[in-house]
Amino acid sequence: MEIDPFTAELCGIILGDGSMHKTQNRITISGSSDDIHYFKLHVIPLFKRCFPVVHPRIIRLKTANALNLEIQNVTIFQFFLQTFGFKRGPKNNARIPEVILADPSLRPHFLRGLFDTDGCLKFSKQARDYSYYPRIKFGLAESPLIHELQGLLSNMKFIASKHSRLNHGYQTTRDLVSYEISGMKALERWFNEIKPANPVHIAKYVFWKRYGFHMPYLSLKDRLSYIGSGGFEPPSRGPEPPILSRYTTSLKTLKEA
Repeated sequence: MEIDPFTAELCGIILGDGSMHKTQNRITISGSSDDIHYFKLHVIPLFKRCFPVVHPRIIRLKTANALNLEIQNVTIFQFFLQTFGFKRGPKNNARIPEVILADPSLRPHFLRGLFDTDGCLKFSKQARDYSYYPRIKFGLAESPLIHELQGLLSNMKFIASKHSRLNHGYQTTRDLVSYEISGMKALERWFNEIKPANPVHIAKYVFWKRYGFHMPYLSLKDRLSYIGSGGFEPPSRGPEPPILSRYTTSLKTLKEA
């Protein structure tokens, strides 16, 4: 198996919300219940394209609104250990593989995988009374990877602001470091060049394109019901989002549903 755009994307997926088991030859990718479409429509076909012998399985966790995608295969496990330098167990010292940093053609695919699993698309109000201003955000615990990400984004001419804060979570006490890419032009360029594949991100983008604002706390199902058919595909062109006269009406309709 060789390094190509598809394995580069899987590399980003695993470094995002994935893990390499400490003792078994198992890769686990974690997600919420909304990620079921992403797992079934994109990640599993991606693994099968790269590794035809793979037999992924999706496990619904009983104690949380969460899913795990598991791949148990010694050949695949060893590929990521040996080719990308992954380590078993915690990702405290995770790094972006040198081959990704050195090859401009692989960078967008790696970023797609990382963003689809561990990035988020947020919208702030700025000086208005509704959320409309887009922010692409990566937030990870302190590690070499999160700092190398800054250089990778810079090399691709994405301007990202850095934020750091103390982390008091139960899993780690390492500081949380985040990068934000802000603005409408940056968001359009991100979707044109990185081409996110997770329907959770795509639905937010399409909703924003259609209505010109963001409604927080909507599930993927609710957001798709507003978008209608074809919600998984971001529009390549079209009119500017309308003035938001429907914001109050849409919010009221959602609450009454």
